[in-house]
Amino acid sequence: MKNILVIILALSINQLLGQNCTSYTEVPLRTWTDIPENQCYYLKDIDNEFVDYSGTWKGTWNNKTIYITFSKVSAHYDDFDKYYEDVLIGKFKVLDMSGGVLFDNTNSSAKPKIRGGGPVKDQSKYSFSYTDRDICNIGGRIEISFSNPSKTQLNWKYSQDSQMIYPSCPYYGSANFPEALPKSTVLTKQ
Repeated sequence: MKNILVIILALSINQLLGQNCTSYTEVPLRTWTDIPENQCYYLKDIDNEFVDYSGTWKGTWNNKTIYITFSKVSAHYDDFDKYYEDVLIGKFKVLDMSGGVLFDNTNSSAKPKIRGGGPVKDQSKYSFSYTDRDICNIGGRIEISFSNPSKTQLNWKYSQDSQMIYPSCPYYGSANFPEALPKSTVLTKQ
């Protein structure tokens, strides 16, 4: 009985706090004005910008190869900004030079490690946030931009946030902290 009450309470709170909209005001991705919170707005990929980014890309660095697949998530509710938006997410596999798998979250159903932050204002770049719970919650910011007119190559820049590594981290004090993502590389569409 107690479990039923908890479930009913949780569903009621979700109904009260979430948006209950019969229709949405759609605005393009590159909208640089403030969007009101909880007013049924949807920051949508109206111009289909994500089509060019979507798919699998390959890059190399430090004797490693990364395969990253970007895909669009439609109508994702942003808990911070309080509106719906289309975003890109990235899932990746990193191989060593002999083909051994170093990192692989391509089949994970968990929260994506690479999540789109949106287009960068006044630039032809797209930004992402990166948080890796498997490597002591390291994180940072990623920016990608097309490096050729045919949109078959992307410039990739990753800057890791400075952070404190706690003693509970398996890599605490290690000289060989894992490097799951390149700092800079060119990705080629596969």
